[in-house]
Amino acid sequence: MRMTWVAVSLLMGVVGSARDAEALGSDGPTRPESRVWITGASNIRRFTCRAREVSGALALHANPTRTAVLSGDNRASEPSLRVDVDRIDCGIGAMNRHLREALHGAANPRIEFLLGTYEVDLAAPAPVARVAGRVTIGGVERPVTVAAAVRVDSLGRLHVQGNYVVSMRDFGVAPPHRFGGLLRVRDRITVYFDVTPEPDGHAVDGVRCSLADR
Repeated sequence: MRMTWVAVSLLMGVVGSARDAEALGSDGPTRPESRVWITGASNIRRFTCRAREVSGALALHANPTRTAVLSGDNRASEPSLRVDVDRIDCGIGAMNRHLREALHGAANPRIEFLLGTYEVDLAAPAPVARVAGRVTIGGVERPVTVAAAVRVDSLGRLHVQGNYVVSMRDFGVAPPHRFGGLLRVRDRITVYFDVTPEPDGHAVDGVRCSLADR
């Protein structure tokens, strides 16, 4: 069984070569936080809403390679990232209610991302991951491809960081408006993520990452 999230071992110096990367054991990084938040704007002000909880699972499988581009796929059937709509906090009670109504939270209580494939380019000045999968918002599923930075912090914790611009109407979500249209939320929002998967099945704030045999 080889290391599927090979960039972890390379960045942390666990192994010396991508060609012979082995699975990380239980001495991997511990207890970093995974975060997801969104930013957007109305005709009046900008806003930021944060997910109070993030959960998910990964079962990653790596393709054999002797190049600087590492690739593979996710074999977990459950979502890679999951955010409960009622756990998204914009800091204002009324705004939270409007967001949940717009996202059809009663009928579709979760926002989910299911990772399909990944590539990590280690030739870049800083390693870059290209991840492709499917996002479900308001019960509507769409394919997405996102570029993300891969780094290790000073405590040895892996971070996969990036953002993705979403058109709410693509997911059947009508941007909220209030006061007869005097306040109108713009259609496009930006979803930011800072995910810290723990290799080999160790839970990190509900996001689990395991290895799949070839």
